Amino acid sequence: MRLLAIPLLILAAILVLTALGFEQTLRRIWLFQRKRIRRIADRLRARLRARLGRPQHHEVDLREIRDFVISLQLGTSMDETLSGALRRAADQLRRRGTFGERLYRHVETRLSIAPEEVIAGLAEDFHSEDLKDLQLRLEMAREGGISYERALSLTVSLLEEEIRGDLERDIQQVPIRLTVPMIVGVFLPAIIVGIFPLVLNVLGVLFTTGG
Repeated sequence: MRLLAIPLLILAAILVLTALGFEQTLRRIWLFQRKRIRRIADRLRARLRARLGRPQHHEVDLREIRDFVISLQLGTSMDETLSGALRRAADQLRRRGTFGERLYRHVETRLSIAPEEVIAGLAEDFHSEDLKDLQLRLEMAREGGISYERALSLTVSLLEEEIRGDLERDIQQVPIRLTVPMIVGVFLPAIIVGIFPLVLNVLGVLFTTGG
């Protein structure tokens, strides 16, 4: 009986800690550590790709692409060539994360071939369909199908629409994401409060019998 009492005491302690919010503390610790674990995993994955000779794909936020295109749009609207706008954007964004670093590198290595080659390099690095579409529009502009200003303004509009769509989806998913924590936070303590006296009664009976 005494051996059975030990697991029951452990269970009771876990239930009490959970009722006191220990579970929430663990969740906050996990959420904090998960970001760090994800960054470490990304670095390990990048090293593995490099060793295997596979092309490395970086992550880029749509807002970074939008700001980049807006910079190009501003440059070309000031009678600056697309090559000049790319070089100016690369200087501005050079120290602003991976996207800026890759942009600067491609400007240094590909701009002499063609401005569109810089966009093609970025699209390959970040595996971005939006950048591929931008490259196609700029090629059309070079061939005289549309103007650079039109190609860039159209890209900005589509990117902003896509960003708004992502925000709306995130807002719509918030109630779904909160449902499980709300159920756990409301009903689990009630269940624990109901079970705890029963556990104490069982322990009391076991200790009385063992004595």
